[in-house]
Amino acid sequence: MLRSPVWLVFIVGLFMASAFFIPVDPFPMMQTWALKWDVIISAFALIVGIDSLVMHHIRRVQRRQNLLYSLTLLIGFWGTIAWGAFAWWRYGGPFATQSTFLWLFRYIVVPMDATMFSLLAFFIASAAYRAFRARNFSSSLLLLSAGIVMLGRVPFGDWAAAPIFTAFAFLLAFYFLRVFKQYEGWGRGMRLMFGLAFLAGGLVLLWPVGMGGQLFPAFRFVVHSVPNLASWIMEVPQMAARRGIDLGISLGSLAFALRVLVGIERGYMR
Repeated sequence: MLRSPVWLVFIVGLFMASAFFIPVDPFPMMQTWALKWDVIISAFALIVGIDSLVMHHIRRVQRRQNLLYSLTLLIGFWGTIAWGAFAWWRYGGPFATQSTFLWLFRYIVVPMDATMFSLLAFFIASAAYRAFRARNFSSSLLLLSAGIVMLGRVPFGDWAAAPIFTAFAFLLAFYFLRVFKQYEGWGRGMRLMFGLAFLAGGLVLLWPVGMGGQLFPAFRFVVHSVPNLASWIMEVPQMAARRGIDLGISLGSLAFALRVLVGIERGYMR
């Protein structure tokens, strides 16, 4: 019974938690010893993972299923290992100055990593487009705050802020003044008020006042206010929301750890 994975997880988890909360010998020494064993076990787990990956793609090659992708992975995997072993034998290390493996790393691995991160940027932009659509008040507020932060962070954003905000104000004014007649009661009045407020804001940004040769003073005020407003959004509301999310993640991780410790969650045994 004591050889069951549930009992092993319970004993090891209880011991590591005790070593964290009781920093008195022999617990720290035993924790260090357990962490060294964790490194060794992780190395063997890596070997098992490599074996599983290679065998999976060998079976796909045998079944002619996505043959090109599996062959590319297998050839790249074994070719990289062979190239690195040869560089170790010939130059004393794969990243030595004269090593040919360094060429592989610089001109194949690094560009491929950059390509993957570039694709990730496009996926993030696509998700942001879907999330920042102004469907209701909350999404409109998210769109406005995201636009302010982006304009405040990029080098030319502060100078582009005034014309962008002006166009944004007129577009919102046009939208609210167009649709307010479709509603009744409180909703109609609120949309009319928002439309007039955005129209007034756009006119204020475009209002020329020649005081001391300075035209469009509201433009200059917006330009100088965008970086400070972006910093305030990042330091106050964003930080408050982030701390709430971090607290939720911490409580969720603690609950999951307790479920694993007492044997309720047994997904690792499958």
